[in-house]
Amino acid sequence: MNRLRLLVVLLAMPPLVGSYGQCVVSLDEQHRVITVCQTYTEPNGLLINRTDRQQGLSRTVYLGSEYITYPVWQQGSIKEAGAPNYISCGLAYNLLTNQVFCQFPGDSVPHVVSPEAFTINDMHFVSRLNKKADRSYYRVLYAGKTRLLAQYKCTLRPVSNEPYVLEESFDGTYRRQISFYIQQDNASLKPVKLSRKSLLGVLNVPSTRLPDSLSKNKLTIAELVNALAYYDGFR
Repeated sequence: MNRLRLLVVLLAMPPLVGSYGQCVVSLDEQHRVITVCQTYTEPNGLLINRTDRQQGLSRTVYLGSEYITYPVWQQGSIKEAGAPNYISCGLAYNLLTNQVFCQFPGDSVPHVVSPEAFTINDMHFVSRLNKKADRSYYRVLYAGKTRLLAQYKCTLRPVSNEPYVLEESFDGTYRRQISFYIQQDNASLKPVKLSRKSLLGVLNVPSTRLPDSLSKNKLTIAELVNALAYYDGFR
């Protein structure tokens, strides 16, 4: 598995007619995660003895990454549907495409997998099937009688034209969104915000079922987890 730590992260570019390329995730001089992509579009005609062969080469730099971790490849494990145990592999989770990549010892290339659940570092993810039988993944933040889940998504925001903004030296920025859900007794997921009012509305209980220390409206993730643990004590 040490071999995986030395792998250069090559990200597949969207298929374009007459073009190909690769992206590399790394740290810049300010220790920010960046994604550098090089795309080559073939000019019309034969490439042999062409003086314009470099004209089709373009380079774009994005702030952030579409992967959940940096470095992209981390130690992880997957559990296939119906399998009794987890299987260890090098793992990368792409938030933009909702794809899980797994590279087993001895493999030269990673595989796209669709596990029922997986772990990456200390994060545990479970899945739910949508109407198209595609899996959506949720990180388990609390697993008592009530469960708190988080869903991560990522979008690529083009560079802003406004002056003096952080992204001005980049061609775009990867923006990460996190949505939180509460699940009770294997029922459907209910969206919840990091607020006392939202939590009370989802649980549909009086405020006495929450800790007395939970007096402020805006909550942190840790405070939300503690509140659910306190609430589970009444169930």
